[in-house]
Amino acid sequence: MRILFMGDGSAYHANLATALRAMGHEVTVASDGTRWMQTERNIDLSRRHGKLGGALLWFRLSQIDAAKLKGYDVVQLSSPGFAPLRPKRLRKLLERLRADNGIVCLTALGTDSNYVDHCLNSPEPVLKYSEWRVAGKPTPWSSTDASEVKEWLSQELIDYTNEFYARIDGAVSALYEYHRVLEVTRPELPIAYGGIPILRDRLPMHTLADGPVKILHAVHRGREAEKGADHLISLLRRLESEMPGRVIVDTPDNVPYNRFLPRLAGYDIVSDQLYSYTPATTALLAMAMGVVPLSGGEEDFYDYIGESSLRPIINADPTDLEGTYNRLKSLVADREALAALSMQGPQFVAKHNDADVVASRFIDFWKSIL
Repeated sequence: MRILFMGDGSAYHANLATALRAMGHEVTVASDGTRWMQTERNIDLSRRHGKLGGALLWFRLSQIDAAKLKGYDVVQLSSPGFAPLRPKRLRKLLERLRADNGIVCLTALGTDSNYVDHCLNSPEPVLKYSEWRVAGKPTPWSSTDASEVKEWLSQELIDYTNEFYARIDGAVSALYEYHRVLEVTRPELPIAYGGIPILRDRLPMHTLADGPVKILHAVHRGREAEKGADHLISLLRRLESEMPGRVIVDTPDNVPYNRFLPRLAGYDIVSDQLYSYTPATTALLAMAMGVVPLSGGEEDFYDYIGESSLRPIINADPTDLEGTYNRLKSLVADREALAALSMQGPQFVAKHNDADVVASRFIDFWKSIL
């Protein structure tokens, strides 16, 4: 098949493209490289700031790169905002992609207006917590300007998002929580669970050594409150205080993707996300290396993917921060238990998130609707 990926997040489409090419498919990735991460792509969707930047990108996509966006069997979009353009231009680009190609689908790998509206406003949300609402109440972050709630729920963006979902042929979800929200908000849309693709053969392996337990607090600068990293760093600093000399916590700045991977392998535990039901990209990369993640590991997720024995994640629960802290502390104090989780991680990723496994799920879904 000829496949076009438009947009990306944390190298999701870039990694999936690698697996699909190895299977004999022709794949093009058009993205902005997830900004500072600078992930691999064939067509650059980066734009300058301001209206002029949008106009220049639109010119490139409409003129210079227009021929490169035609003739695919499948177009897979990273979100309704699959390119950094205003909705009026995205509508036109979506129309052109539909006219010039086969099926057009969504990879549900990030936030959009549909997700925000359900998490914040549904009287019966399918998730008991999210970055937008915990225990029935909006999170402090959701009330800040940084959350961009007004933008996500603006009539312009809601109207465009509704049009987007009405015009695509299906969706493949990256995470359990995105899948569950799509099931209840877009029941008419064909959907499948994909998971996050991990290129295991590119990753270094971690070895648990004697000495202090080394913890990486992996947070995107500027998104600390969104991911719950502000709460998690408080737990980590408390752990350092209560276990002096036995724990080292590192909090690096944003690091490009190809430099982040070897650095990650040097830690015993990675602190990732608080509001996620499931392990996302950083946690899965860590698990594949044998690094234990403090992240989402809810039983709902394990049940959904049919996993009955492997439990390689320290579950971070925003409704029970003290319980989260106690789980973390007991694991740091028990090297054998930490080593056991370290060994489970690679097994889990090989079974559920190997890039070939995820690519096969996409292929099966595309064939079902072609």
